[in-house]
Amino acid sequence: MRVGLFFTILLLISNSYDGKAQSGEALFKSKGCAGCHSKGFDTFAPSLKTISKSYFNRRGDLKNFLLGNSPGLIYKEPQTMKNIINNITKKLSHSELEALTDYLLAH
Repeated sequence: MRVGLFFTILLLISNSYDGKAQSGEALFKSKGCAGCHSKGFDTFAPSLKTISKSYFNRRGDLKNFLLGNSPGLIYKEPQTMKNIINNITKKLSHSELEALTDYLLAH
């Protein structure tokens, strides 16, 4: 009985996380982030894989960067990213910021 309850709770948590990541993916696409960030290749901007690896166990640092409260950890941010932060990511609601952060860290 305990094992079944454990797996039920684990499934609920996993589904909740997947839902946040999916809404984060929708935000990522709708806000134009995918125009510069690919899933696996660092071209014009760091890939989702690089972002996830660079911010592993540093969720707060990623959120602070997206809010414009600290510089990025990967490399100097270009002026275009500063404009995006000021005009897009700073204006995200708390739940949107959480969802986007979940999505970025899921790669």
